[in-house]
Amino acid sequence: MGYDIAARTQVFTNVWTIGRDPSLWARPDEFWPERFMNSLVDFRGHDFEFIPFGAGRRGCPGIQFSMSVNELALANLVGNFDFSLPVGEELDMSKAAGLTVRKRTALLAVVTPC
Repeated sequence: MGYDIAARTQVFTNVWTIGRDPSLWARPDEFWPERFMNSLVDFRGHDFEFIPFGAGRRGCPGIQFSMSVNELALANLVGNFDFSLPVGEELDMSKAAGLTVRKRTALLAVVTPC
């Protein structure tokens, strides 16, 4: 790509920016999990649009375990609890800058057993 990078230079991939690139994702700043249904994007690091576990020889060796445990945990939470916003609240997805990008306001949820 035309860059000379000196030996021993640390290079970081800005995964947050890639995950919100409008040329890769429709409505990138919206929480819209349906975008991944029937998607050909490979979350295991083969498609660089979505690389939470790294990629290549430095990719996470525990990806299969992590994905299985997360799927089971999330399924148990969603199956046994109802999640809602506090009465009168709206979801605020605005971001705050810093060393890392974070939500400007904390996410508060009311969790009730099903």
